[in-house]
Amino acid sequence: MEIRAGALGSEADRCVDLWLEALAARDGIGESLAVGVRAREKFTRQIVRFAVLGREVNGFALTVDGGECVARLAMLALQPHKSSQGGGRALLADALLRASEAGYRRFELQVREGNTKAIRLYESAGLTQVGLREDHPLGGLPMLTFACCLV
Repeated sequence: MEIRAGALGSEADRCVDLWLEALAARDGIGESLAVGVRAREKFTRQIVRFAVLGREVNGFALTVDGGECVARLAMLALQPHKSSQGGGRALLADALLRASEAGYRRFELQVREGNTKAIRLYESAGLTQVGLREDHPLGGLPMLTFACCLV
């Protein structure tokens, strides 16, 4: 399973499309302009690691600087027909390792309440739920924050 550094530009655009495909498959809802804009904005932040899975970009993980020595997983998605094959676990492990190597002390992410598949993945990697549920900025189910120490 090849994980490599993603290239900003066309690969980032492909990853936004992949993100929208994955959300549509998960939620049964078509593409949303607001969701696409929000996803593209994440690529403008200070990037800790932008990793893609495979030459054809079968999945990706974007980790950004969350401030105060915190690395934040902004997005992780796989092509819907490629899920449950270990790609998500590999991308998450890569994100955790690269954040640690870059000197970050804490790793955080947010996940929609009810996304049990993702929650199981994050818990299996040692992340635990912290804090209270927060409203999603675009509506829908609330967000849960998961975190772990990297030191």
